[in-house]
Amino acid sequence: MQKTLRLAVGWVLALGLLSHDAAAGIDDLKGTTPDDMPQPNNLGTAERCAGCHRAELEDHQDYMPTDTWAGTMMANAWRDPVFKAALAIANQDAPGVGTFCLRCHSPVGFLNGRATPPDGSGFDPEASVDGKIVDGQGISCSVCHRAMTTSDPEITTSYIISNAQLVFDHTPAAAGFTATPLVYGPYPDVESESHIGDAAPTLGESEFCGQCHQVTNPEVMLRDASGTPTTIEFPLDTTYEEWASSDFRNGGSSAQKSCVDCHMPRRIGEFPVGERGPLRTNPRAHLLVGGNHWGIQAVMAADPARAAEYADSFQLALDGTLKSLASAASVTLVDAPQEAAPGEEIAVTVRVENLTGHKFPTGYAESRRAWIAVFLVDENGVERALLGGYDADTGEIQHEPPTHEYRAVHGRWDGEAGVGEKEEHLALHDMIISDTRIPPKGFVPSRTTQPTQEIDFADGNGGYRNYDEARFTLTVPADAFGRQTLSARVYYQSMTKEYIEFLQSENHTDSTGDDLRAIYEETGEAPPILVAADDAEAPLDLGEPPANASSSNGAGGSGTGGNGTGGESSAGGSVSRSSDDGGCGCRMPGNAPDGWLPAGLAGLALAAATRRRRTHRRH
Repeated sequence: MQKTLRLAVGWVLALGLLSHDAAAGIDDLKGTTPDDMPQPNNLGTAERCAGCHRAELEDHQDYMPTDTWAGTMMANAWRDPVFKAALAIANQDAPGVGTFCLRCHSPVGFLNGRATPPDGSGFDPEASVDGKIVDGQGISCSVCHRAMTTSDPEITTSYIISNAQLVFDHTPAAAGFTATPLVYGPYPDVESESHIGDAAPTLGESEFCGQCHQVTNPEVMLRDASGTPTTIEFPLDTTYEEWASSDFRNGGSSAQKSCVDCHMPRRIGEFPVGERGPLRTNPRAHLLVGGNHWGIQAVMAADPARAAEYADSFQLALDGTLKSLASAASVTLVDAPQEAAPGEEIAVTVRVENLTGHKFPTGYAESRRAWIAVFLVDENGVERALLGGYDADTGEIQHEPPTHEYRAVHGRWDGEAGVGEKEEHLALHDMIISDTRIPPKGFVPSRTTQPTQEIDFADGNGGYRNYDEARFTLTVPADAFGRQTLSARVYYQSMTKEYIEFLQSENHTDSTGDDLRAIYEETGEAPPILVAADDAEAPLDLGEPPANASSSNGAGGSGTGGNGTGGESSAGGSVSRSSDDGGCGCRMPGNAPDGWLPAGLAGLALAAATRRRRTHRRH
């Protein structure tokens, strides 16, 4: 009964905040449209704002708005070569849908009336300010600081959740469209020759972020497991709903935290945020990053001139993304043996805890994934994977033995086969095939965020755990001897080779798929990033090698995958330990040096994030 009640609450939340009537479509979305806006409007360029809000001193670059924003995926939402390649295929599959996509990836271009044609070809360099094309600036300063709360009586939140239904003051005579536009921010005492300022506390609310970080397809309804259409729009991205259904929104067992608490870190102290403005207390940086490290590299490769112009900003974004990933999850090697023989099966228990306020991972389902790996490391530091190795040639995770992979898989109902099947045509998706991502703490799911059953996250009390505890049976390589260390790890990828190949092969319209493939290869093919690692407290004693034997660096052994169940576990001769307490993903773990992951597999090149390693004494 308790579980049923909690699930019902989650479904009501989703239906109340996020879904639309089945008869509705893209044309029925709310918010300001190009027809509402006076043309031309004065939604200016980021370069104009940079005149005052760019760092003049080097030690201010890590918090000033322009410097911290310019290298992020927010600033480059339209320039993103993955988006352009996906846009081409979406327009092939559902002609005209690209205008809906551009509404989020270029709100100013949409409001300027140039999101039609739906491929962005209407973005006009002649329609620019200060020589800079304003349509292509992604989520620019004007998008966030000119947006208003809604006055729609049907909306119960400050802003309209989902699908970039942004509201702007479109009355031609209003202060927002004078020569000195009205901008909203956290400060009431703003004096500037360039704009009027007004305080808007709601700008820092998570509902503001939910305008774009909750995405549904208004033209396609979600099907249930039997293939029957529901009245819920298909959920493409549920990051906001994941947060809204967790303790991070309502407190509970963890402190309440909003999106900006983790994604717009404060610079502690008194600092200016504008060239002529007063000092501000603990100003927030605009370093709006998450886990898409490779996406930033792809943007840089797509436009080397801009990458050079904003080199410091891109480096800030790359570094900030690694820090964000390093604080997203923790891993604990709960049980590990201290003795084994070469070729023998061993049992290990690994616990992965989600420290973020949404699922881990979250966001773009087509290419985001994380997984457990277990390595055996000899006394010379030579590594080999026993579980979850990565094949750089194929871009595939090794699933023999099977590991736990955290990702969402979308697809379509196959009426002839009577099943839903995975595929990548996102404009046509109507089924959630799988969702094994780790929930946030206190999670209450809805029909659009319900985990599937491959991994059991149930806490036994009608709720969901924010961690996965899995037991694996692995095989020690037959040529492994001496004292070696078992290392449990979590890796993350924001892009997969499979998806890149899809975007190239299915593009029958333009060269964006080929362009993306070239960028992918040029940037190292998006190698996995190490999020966290934990080594066994005591070495694994494998005995001395025979006199005529020598160890090698061959492939790891085979074994049996984990069962995904939580709770206590123990094994004879093993070292048991519980994990650290969880927390918000906006903090850095201790003892986390940066570095490249050693090549534990032949030909493997893994990009490094921050390695979480504990220091233990041998008992």
